[in-house]
Amino acid sequence: MKRTIVSIICLVFACSLSACANGKIRHPYEQEYIAGQGNIKGNVDTADFYERDERFEIGATKDGYAVFKDPDQAYEALLENYSEGLKLIVDEHQLNPVSKDNYQAYKKYGTQITTGSPEAQEQARFISKFFDIYENSYD
Repeated sequence: MKRTIVSIICLVFACSLSACANGKIRHPYEQEYIAGQGNIKGNVDTADFYERDERFEIGATKDGYAVFKDPDQAYEALLENYSEGLKLIVDEHQLNPVSKDNYQAYKKYGTQITTGSPEAQEQARFISKFFDIYENSYD
């Protein structure tokens, strides 16, 4: 009986961790991001993100932090358009392929790339900037 209860508790705990890791948006877009106005934090170049792909459109949380208006679509755009930079980060730092569970390493290492073509290096630097915004939607 005790084993059954312990097993059930472990299963519930594992499922709750999985739900968090699967990316429930905790801090959604609620206002426009206009640097220097209202409670907006930081000075993100929203035009640069948007020019790269419309799915990178940036808004702000109720607390003024920059977030993607649709983080899932932004993530898909990153995977579609920045494969060279992602591969370069994987190769240089021996990482697993990027996922919504391990992006912190990509945020950290994207700015530390020293190999690869100039285009791939620029992509890797952008990947760090991307995940700096992306993480603001989650805890």
